[in-house]
Amino acid sequence: MTEKEKMDIARQLVKLGVDVIEAGFPAATRAYFDLEKLIAQEIGNNIDDEGYVPMIGAMARCNKKDIERTWEALKYAKGLVIQTFIATSDMHMKYKLNMNREEVVERARTMVAYPRSLGFEDVRFGIEDATRPNKALQFSKLKSTDGILSRSLIIP
Repeated sequence: MTEKEKMDIARQLVKLGVDVIEAGFPAATRAYFDLEKLIAQEIGNNIDDEGYVPMIGAMARCNKKDIERTWEALKYAKGLVIQTFIATSDMHMKYKLNMNREEVVERARTMVAYPRSLGFEDVRFGIEDATRPNKALQFSKLKSTDGILSRSLIIP
């Protein structure tokens, strides 16, 4: 799809009154970053007569670089949502992340707290590859007293 087509879809979502528009993955490419910034500036600030404006969201891997890139794209919107995610199956932790379970849990904790410090109102957390039969990272470890799961747990 072209940038114009994606903006048209975002405008139609506003007409439908959706509460959150997930714009994409700003850290993936410059084109995604630019489009998501445009959506944040235009759609995320256009308040109608009844005070409605959708929150604008995007996804980011659990690392500061992705989260900061997402912040730079979306910071213009009135309401911000970020979905951070990290791989949790034994296979992905070992071969993709080169991390053990404890390191993944710690990374998840710190990278869910970090977006709040930047100004994201709604931080959601996704557990990538969570449905593998090897019992991916225990969800109970993630639901800790420091509140890693603020609103949503996403299992793609």
